[in-house]
Amino acid sequence: MREALDRLGADLRGEIRSSVAEGRVYVDGSIQASAAETRAYVGERIQASAAETRAYVGERIQASAAETRAYVDERIQASTAETRTYIDDRVQTSAAETRTYIDDRVQTSAAETRAYVDERIQTSAAETRRHFDVVAESIRGDVRGLAEVIALSNERWQRRVGEQAGRTDGLEGRVVRLEVRVSSLEDDRRSRRRRRRR
Repeated sequence: MREALDRLGADLRGEIRSSVAEGRVYVDGSIQASAAETRAYVGERIQASAAETRAYVGERIQASAAETRAYVDERIQASTAETRTYIDDRVQTSAAETRTYIDDRVQTSAAETRAYVDERIQTSAAETRRHFDVVAESIRGDVRGLAEVIALSNERWQRRVGEQAGRTDGLEGRVVRLEVRVSSLEDDRRSRRRRRRR
């Protein structure tokens, strides 16, 4: 009977230790998994947003530069063609008038080209600034969303910790009750032996 009680006590203590160890492992695993998921999600969102922003800015700059070059080339070609035609017509009548006209036309064309290029650059700069404002607002929205996700993750984690704490308290109560029972059984067995000896 004593051996059976000792075995029962040893088994109960082993089960209690195993249950407490499993509880600790579960809590640690849950905390590490939640932290890893949060870090991975935040890093992925930041990288995706930065890549999209860089791609969009590069694309807009290339498109604006290509449009500007095409327009300048077209204007120069048109101006050159008009100048050649006019020169050919005017050469037969007056070389002096031709030189004066060419000078006037080149200056006018250059001034118009400069004015147009300046206007296009200002327009492109304004559009770029507006685009960056939109992108910045989008990034702020993404950051707010990430903050909300992190807050939700923290709430879940705290809830899990609370549940695990409740389980641990319950296990500790069971351990105390079992120790009281084992102690009372041992005391009862000792008192019986003393009565037999008498």
